[in-house]
Amino acid sequence: MSLLVLNKRESRGVKLVAENGVQPIDSSKFLVRSERDSRRNYRVSWAGKRWVCTCEDYRKRHRRCKHIYAVGYYLALRGFTLTLRSNLQSDPSCSSCGSTDAVISHGWRCNKSGPVRRYLCKRCRVTFTDRSGFEGMKNQAMVIATALDLYFRGLSLRKVSEHLETLHGIKVSYTSIHYWLSKYVELVHNSLKDLCVKTGGRWHADDTLVRVKGRHVVLWELLDSETRFLIAEHISRKRSSEEASKLLKRGRSRAQTSQDKPLELVTDGLPSYTEAVEKELAPSVSPQRVVHIQGPLTGSVNNNKMERLYGTFKERARLALHFDHEGGADLFAKGFTTHYNYVRGHMALGGKTPAEAMGLSNRKLSWLDLITKSSLRGKRERVS
Repeated sequence: MSLLVLNKRESRGVKLVAENGVQPIDSSKFLVRSERDSRRNYRVSWAGKRWVCTCEDYRKRHRRCKHIYAVGYYLALRGFTLTLRSNLQSDPSCSSCGSTDAVISHGWRCNKSGPVRRYLCKRCRVTFTDRSGFEGMKNQAMVIATALDLYFRGLSLRKVSEHLETLHGIKVSYTSIHYWLSKYVELVHNSLKDLCVKTGGRWHADDTLVRVKGRHVVLWELLDSETRFLIAEHISRKRSSEEASKLLKRGRSRAQTSQDKPLELVTDGLPSYTEAVEKELAPSVSPQRVVHIQGPLTGSVNNNKMERLYGTFKERARLALHFDHEGGADLFAKGFTTHYNYVRGHMALGGKTPAEAMGLSNRKLSWLDLITKSSLRGKRERVS
């Protein structure tokens, strides 16, 4: 079970960006508004190898303060927006047959979100407006994808709504944003959940409590040690061996572990894992020889990666969502797993995402990329 002290600086930095608190001077200098005194600004500048800030927190610690986090996210969001615009201009595939080489431009149509390009497929003579999985939505794909990205970086639904109105001039209610989350998190999760992944020789498993409507449910996670890829997640009401078995069974069904080295499973001292390993990873079930390393853990073999993961999860969950039912917690866990694996870069991986480190992608993906790919994959399955 995780006992965590959460770092709030990154989340506060994201809030400063959402409240339009970052003003660029040039490409290497920024003014960031004080969180407590709106009349005061701190100067964040690039010092050759790292960002420095004039605030008291940075002068004392010489580590990233919330103002440096704000600048980093401001730059990431600017690049994210440019990527979205570039992707939206790419050639679409036919909504009926999935073809791209037979699609030509066929004028425009207008709706509440502005002009939308129409296309004609010369192969099946179908006219369509491709919105890459955003069909039937009145808001632009860029707005929806930006909302999802902001939400899983730590903003509440209301803060996301305020951000879209302040920086994009688009009024969207927080209930609409919640609908987008429900629709697209499930779409992407269902597309990716059966994707086979090639993991390393060591896995980490752990569980933590998530508060739902005045009581706790258990979040189980399975992590690949080498790439930090989240292999599987599971939410339950109990910490029993049956629930631990469900986690390992999901992981085993997805993973393609190397055959030339044993699979090590690192867990804490929860007895449920021992029974689950015997049931799901026994020699009769798994071709690998499984070494179960169980807590208390010290030295080089530990579960610190899981502790850090749960620190990030709890920080996001605390600021982003009040869980009023178990389904809400499950939705957030699915979306967090997707964002963690495919969108969010990790310092320990040299800025790459776990999906990049595992070879599943050659670049960081945005929510627009994920929704587009998931939608096209679903269309092809329906056609076939």
